[in-house]
Amino acid sequence: MPDLQTLSLDARSLFEHYARKVGVPLSDYTFAINLLWLPAGSGRFALIDDCFCLFCLDEDGLSMPLPPLGTGERQPAALAECLRLMDEYNSSPALSTVEFVYRDFLNVAGIAGSDGEPWLIERSLPDYIYRTADLIELRGNAYKSKRSEINQFRRTHPNHRLERLGRQHFDGIRDLYDTWLRNRIAYLPSEAIGAFYDTVEQERIAVERALAHYDTLALEGLCLFIDDRLEGFTFGERITADVGNVLVEKTNFAISGSAQYLFREFAKTFSDCTYLNVGDDLGLENLRRVKMSYRPALFGEKVTLRRNPAGS
Repeated sequence: MPDLQTLSLDARSLFEHYARKVGVPLSDYTFAINLLWLPAGSGRFALIDDCFCLFCLDEDGLSMPLPPLGTGERQPAALAECLRLMDEYNSSPALSTVEFVYRDFLNVAGIAGSDGEPWLIERSLPDYIYRTADLIELRGNAYKSKRSEINQFRRTHPNHRLERLGRQHFDGIRDLYDTWLRNRIAYLPSEAIGAFYDTVEQERIAVERALAHYDTLALEGLCLFIDDRLEGFTFGERITADVGNVLVEKTNFAISGSAQYLFREFAKTFSDCTYLNVGDDLGLENLRRVKMSYRPALFGEKVTLRRNPAGS
């Protein structure tokens, strides 16, 4: 078995070197998002057939958060070896999965999901990808309500300002996140609180990690102040030279129009990018409606590969 090294900041340049070989504009294909969101201590990697192979090792077994990153001619052999490693480690082949697989990889690896093949193909939630200029300009009837909400916010809160996110804001960000969480839970039905809290707790941990490594990961962010009180924050990064990525955005949702205003202003940070990716909708209907209301230009399709019990 190849030596699986622990994923740490030291692996960033190596990951990014191989990620550039695939150039995928999906939110999952950055070093930062994997370092921030993988469960603590679970990230592992190995170079196999000149591909960067990322693994997640936890109590459930060994799986892959991404397919092998490398050139097309190397990826099929790397995937076959990764499959062998997962099957060797896991108690059941059903635990050997590859998540967030970009569609073109299926062609490269010759995967059709047919009977007798090692893999079954399962659709995943797509990313919402917008033209950055659309989010900045908000032109036309499609964005009329967004313009109205922003204008109302600016009139109601003339003492608002934006600041580039920095270390001086970290305590205020934590306080806002806690307030946001309490307010959200207050509006949820009791039967939905458990699942919601599990999801949000993962995000809270990711935010803490982002703050701890903010400068090293070269993240970019904004904070929204109203009457000198921090009422919103957001940060992101660049997936490729032409695609920005919003990782997290939180505002005081009692302040109407603050989210729309902060989102538009943060889009300006990526004005040199043609597209801005805001990730998937987590399967939540309200989040889907919000993301659809901004008129995505593209959907970043992804699939999960699962072991085929009838496959070879």
